[in-house]
Amino acid sequence: MSGNRTVHRLGRDGAVLDWLVGPVWEAPCLDLGSVVPADGSPWDDGGRLGRWRLTNGPDVAPVKDALYAVVGPSLPVAPWSPPEFSEDGDFRWPTPFPASSSPAGGPERELQGTWERHRTAYDGVVERSTFCYTPTYRAFVAATRLEVDQPEVRRLVVRSTGPLRVWLRGELVLEHPEFGYMQPWTQVVETLLPSGTSDLVVASWNVALREVRQTVSVHVEGLPVRVVIPSAGADESRDAVAEGLLDAVTVRQWEATDGSATLHGPPGLRVRVHAGRHEVGAHTFDDAGVATVPLVAGDADSEQASMLGTGEISLTVRVDDPACRSRRDLLVGHLPWRQRHSPEAGPDTWRTELLTHAAGRGGSARALAEHALDPSASGVVVTADALAPALGFITSRSDCADFEAVGLMLLWHRVPAERWAPGTRDSVREALLDFKYWIDQPGTDAMCYFTENHQMVWHTAETLVGETFSRDKFTNTGWTGAEHADHGRDLAKAWVDRKLTSGFSEFDSNAYLAIDALALVALVDHAADGDLRRRAEALLDKILLTLASNSWRGTHGSAHGRSYTPTLRASCLEETAGIMWALWGMGALNEATLPATALATSTAYALPEVIRAIASEPDADWTGTQSYRGEYAMERDLLTRGYSSRVVVRRGRGGMVSSVQDYRVGLPGLQEHVWGVTLPGAVQVWATNPAAVNHGSHTRPSGWVGHRVLPRVRQHDRTVIALHRGDTLAEHVHLWFPAARLDEWRVDGDWLVGRKGEGFVAVATPGGFEPVRAGDEAWQSWLPRQAPLLVAVHADDAMVDGLDAFVAGLPELEWRPGDTAVRVGPSASSADAPVELAWDGPFLVNDRPVDVADGVPVTPPHLDNRATRVAAADDLVSVTWGGHLLEIDPVAGRRRTPASGIRDEGVDGTDGG
Repeated sequence: MSGNRTVHRLGRDGAVLDWLVGPVWEAPCLDLGSVVPADGSPWDDGGRLGRWRLTNGPDVAPVKDALYAVVGPSLPVAPWSPPEFSEDGDFRWPTPFPASSSPAGGPERELQGTWERHRTAYDGVVERSTFCYTPTYRAFVAATRLEVDQPEVRRLVVRSTGPLRVWLRGELVLEHPEFGYMQPWTQVVETLLPSGTSDLVVASWNVALREVRQTVSVHVEGLPVRVVIPSAGADESRDAVAEGLLDAVTVRQWEATDGSATLHGPPGLRVRVHAGRHEVGAHTFDDAGVATVPLVAGDADSEQASMLGTGEISLTVRVDDPACRSRRDLLVGHLPWRQRHSPEAGPDTWRTELLTHAAGRGGSARALAEHALDPSASGVVVTADALAPALGFITSRSDCADFEAVGLMLLWHRVPAERWAPGTRDSVREALLDFKYWIDQPGTDAMCYFTENHQMVWHTAETLVGETFSRDKFTNTGWTGAEHADHGRDLAKAWVDRKLTSGFSEFDSNAYLAIDALALVALVDHAADGDLRRRAEALLDKILLTLASNSWRGTHGSAHGRSYTPTLRASCLEETAGIMWALWGMGALNEATLPATALATSTAYALPEVIRAIASEPDADWTGTQSYRGEYAMERDLLTRGYSSRVVVRRGRGGMVSSVQDYRVGLPGLQEHVWGVTLPGAVQVWATNPAAVNHGSHTRPSGWVGHRVLPRVRQHDRTVIALHRGDTLAEHVHLWFPAARLDEWRVDGDWLVGRKGEGFVAVATPGGFEPVRAGDEAWQSWLPRQAPLLVAVHADDAMVDGLDAFVAGLPELEWRPGDTAVRVGPSASSADAPVELAWDGPFLVNDRPVDVADGVPVTPPHLDNRATRVAAADDLVSVTWGGHLLEIDPVAGRRRTPASGIRDEGVDGTDGG
């Protein structure tokens, strides 16, 4: 066997899995003004592209195409043949960025890099996607070597989400100039591979305007080839054995809560592990095939108001032999956060716990919490270092700077000037006077304005900053603060009124409900307009009511209009978790400190007791529906259609099951979480039709949030049916069922069944599920063996006596894959009547269609649960629970009962110094 190299097989469908990759090079993109006007109307005008496109991923491709047409011709192809490559070897590459990207007037002619081994997932995608807060050029190079013994024609299928160049045997064989978003472009290179090796080098180029999907993949069509990775000191035969051993190393529990992760692998195997940037030494699998790896640190603490760390750490695992160079990268979640599933003590204690936690973190929340914990103290709590992250975001016009602006306004009004370090208030004033507050104002930034939560945060920031500095002239627009306040106030009132009556398109988001609450409580406390403050108070009541109703023991377990994978795998990461902790003593203390701290330090907002009472009785038998229906408008949403959602929640002892009914069936998804079961211990079970293997927040839809094609979902009582159709074959649907986190589980025919505490869950599919047995989702991800039709049921120990009884009582199933249909029989452990659903046709319960009255479809109520029933046209929300009452007039925008805490005269928000 040859030395100094490793040899690998192709993956499924001929995917090239093994590469050497260089670093991702980045440079600021300062050329947007050449294709998008910085001033004037933000909208497209004739053939001119508008700057609205900069902030909306799916619509940004034409801007990128235009930009590449301008700067692309000046970029070097390669003044020499692609470099030699070998693992850990250094190389040089001609600078792939325009001269404008260097403040010095031109970047260096060459960039340097080091080749690093990279093993892709089964899809063969070299994934370099990320989230950039400011417009950024990005490029990387990947290389591999294909080997054949006899010359044969092969087709190289190359897929990319942006411009790329491909060299084969030193010859440029493909140049592709176009950009995509979710779906990559596909190009084919047909070539005669000569006997021996052929070097394949791919250079990828892109522009990040917020999230950027930057991917490359190559599939070989035709007879298989060997993939060769040059590596000094490698032994080909020993590495081949090592690679087989590494394929058996798995992670069976993503969550790591005690500072260590558990790996499973062949007994006696010794591996060397890196956790993130830290080497954590050699570890030998014991006789049970287990090795425990310490985690040095999770993601860096976040000092921002949003885009928080996920806690994910990549474990790089190699066989502890320098001649064995293959590796596997396994993701685990380092979750040191304090979590509570039952309330202890009372509201004052919960508030103090939250503030103590926030005071130990970073950003604006830290200073707010420090002052609130000891308001009579005289020491400085707002320092230049504490403000630096927020001011950096604002002055660079980074995405999410609007959240930081609201945080600074909270500091300005809630922390006395004497507790600010000298000069810091002047720095804040200067930064905010030069800021941009809406898309109609000058600037070619890529800050997001148009998602539902960002809209309100922008309007809140502009209102409060304009009122605070009403007599100052703002340098970006030339407006006075009073003019900005009028602009922001009108938009804020309109947003609040729409949400009071229509509800949210980002329904029950376990990320963005918290951001909505941040904006609303800032207005309640600090807006000068009393009417706006009362409207904000009424809407804040309403969204906290839905959070209390649609959560269970501190897990926001409802269906979500927008979510992220880590927050579903571990509810302690939810941005709503801190709010729940502060308001009703369950949830988690994590990095999402600003929204919860803003509520906990409010002097004007008082949570109605009925909301706390509803949240504090999670074991009460509860069935609820929540229906939202509204209209998008181009000038604020970049869409011109209606939106609607109907969420069903069934909760009680043993957990919660929730789903959104018939939500955009058969269409591509983005970040939706359409059904799920929550069990004790914050265990969640759900399924998706993944659009990608990657599940990072920059990939939307991803592997576990959103859907390539949304299923048809309906729920009756504790039973959920999810039907996938179209090109969503069984292998393209997967179920998250983390077996290691359950107290007991088993496979029983079509059913996969488990128990956690007093809660039971069972999910069925024709032919049952096959566990993923490799990688970092082993025995957590499960694949349908036949058709992607799913039935999930939930029960608790008051209904069944143990797992055996639960299994014995599971309903009979009649699968009809040809019709994409299933009939679920009645059962003591799920529904009291048969239910039936097909892709086409009505949802039947007890053989009768639901959603019908007097022979015609009915409009579902806006809210319907044990505490309230509000018809779609009602002008009063009346909520009664535990002897408490809440009344909201959504049309007038007022809380009627209990009495509002808003003073009639408003607040003096002008020119505080």
